[in-house]
Amino acid sequence: MILIFGGAYQGKYEFVKSKFNIRDCDTYFCSEDKSSIDFSKKAIINLELFIKNILKQGQKPIEIINKNLFKFSDKIVICEDVCCGIVPISYEDRLFREAVGKILQILSRSSDEVYRVFCGIGERLK
Repeated sequence: MILIFGGAYQGKYEFVKSKFNIRDCDTYFCSEDKSSIDFSKKAIINLELFIKNILKQGQKPIEIINKNLFKFSDKIVICEDVCCGIVPISYEDRLFREAVGKILQILSRSSDEVYRVFCGIGERLK
């Protein structure tokens, strides 16, 4: 697995497309209204939206990720880092932020490569 994370609008997807020669047809785009991931695609984008949707359904995203961790093994995963900045006021937003942080830790431990993208520049951490 290759994990790419960084803040909003920092060029994560463009970095992945250029570095790993990924096209839109190779990519699954998560959204807040999809409760599953298409693992037939090479890249999974916006994992944080999948996490948010799972939380809204009252499920535990960490358990779902752990149960399906083997399916991520040959994927490039892009997730927005929502763990920095001001702590959200609402309980739901704090749960979301905590879940994303913990899932990024799980994925980074299982990844062969980890990149943080800031201002379109990818820095390899692992």
